[in-house]
This record gives sequence, structure tokens and C-alpha cells, in this order.
Amino acid sequence: MKKVLIVLVAVLSLSCSAFAQENPYSSQLEQISKNTQDIKTLQSNQASLYLKIEDLLVKYGELKGKIDDLARKIESIQTSSGASPEIKGKLDKLDAEVNALKQQISAQPLSSSSSTQASVHQVSPQALPVSPEEADFKKAKALFDAKGYNQAIKAFSNFQKTYKNSKLNDQALFYIADSYYNLKIYDKAIINFDQIVNAYPKSKFASLAMLKEALSFINLGDKIDGRFLLEKVIKTYPNSQEAKQAKVYLKKYK
Repeated sequence: MKKVLIVLVAVLSLSCSAFAQENPYSSQLEQISKNTQDIKTLQSNQASLYLKIEDLLVKYGELKGKIDDLARKIESIQTSSGASPEIKGKLDKLDAEVNALKQQISAQPLSSSSSTQASVHQVSPQALPVSPEEADFKKAKALFDAKGYNQAIKAFSNFQKTYKNSKLNDQALFYIADSYYNLKIYDKAIINFDQIVNAYPKSKFASLAMLKEALSFINLGDKIDGRFLLEKVIKTYPNSQEAKQAKVYLKKYK
């Protein structure tokens, strides 16, 4: 009887061992646990990558804005007949450098490092959504850059109506005014340039708006108001590039 019991116990032990070895669920549970850990790691890395990309986009936007401002000022100075050949030569050289830098940025907008660039290219465009506000502004700016000034005026006007509290409204108003200026509709340009100066006195576009308002008056044959505003540019923004240009225009339009 004892022998029978011993044999039964041995058989049961072997059966349980064989069942445990053949049980597929244990390996599946281990795989699920491993996959879960991998997913958590990927999510953490992805969140970190998104933060880096957003930081790079902000820095890229700031740099591009500074380059655009510099290019606009260079163009404005170059149109001044009062600039000496030596200054114009230096400006031409600087303009070429700015254009080269623009091309470099366009080719590699987020290339702060090779590793970061590789990571950025692996991210789907849907991972970095652009806000409707930013998208609408870029569309309007593209029209302005393409010299579609009438369309740009409509687009920027709609932008102001849609996003009344936008931080980009000073820029939108400037491009509306500058569109009228480029279309030589100087009376409307004056109205909009003046709004920038009064509504956004601390805007980076305020000094240029006042200068172009002065030139708009001069282009309409009103040298008195034009010269008054040129002098105001010098007093209000004494250390600006626009103040230097205003001095040149004052000598030109005596």
C-alpha cells in the first residue's frame, strides 16, 4: 500500500511539473509585463523629446524674427539715397550674409545637433500641432511675402477680428499698414501706422511704423507733417535704426 502511495505521489509531482512547464500563460504574463515597462519608457522618452522640440521651435521662431527685422531694416536703409557708397557696400555684404543665414535656417530649421535632428525627423507632424491662431497668421504673412497685398490686408483684418486678444495683433496691424504703403494707398497707410504707434507704443514695430507714417505724408506731398514725424522718431526712439534713417530723410526733404 505504501508503495502504491509513493508511486501516486511521484506521478502527481511529475504531472504538476509538466503542466507548469507546458503552461503558456506564465511566459505570456512575463511578456506583457516587459511590454508594459517598455511602453512606460517610450512614453517618458517621447514626452522629453516633445519638450526639446518645442524649445527648439521657440528659439527658431525668435531667430527667424530677428533676421526678418534685420533684413527689413537693411532694405529700408538701402532705399535711402543719403547713404554713402561705402555704407551701401557694407549693407550689401550684410544683406548677403542675412540671406545666406536664412537659407541655412530654412534647410535645417531645427538642427541644433545631429542627434536632436534625427529624433525630430522620427516624430510625426501630428505630434506638433499648430494652433489655429498661428496657422492663420502664417497664411496671412505668406500672402504679404508673396506681394499679394490686397489679399494680405483681408487676411490680417480677419485675423484681428477672430483673435481680438492675440499677442500678434500689433504685427498684423503693421502688415496691414505696410500693405497699403506698398500699394501706394498712403492715406490708409497713415491711419494704420498711426494706430500701431498709439495702441502698441512698446511694440518692436512702433518705431518703423512712425517712420513709414512720416514717409507716407511726404509721398502725399505733405512735408510739414512728414518732417514733424521724422523729428518725433528721433526724439522718441533716439537709439534706433529708424532714428538714423529719419535724420537722413530730414536732410533730403528740407
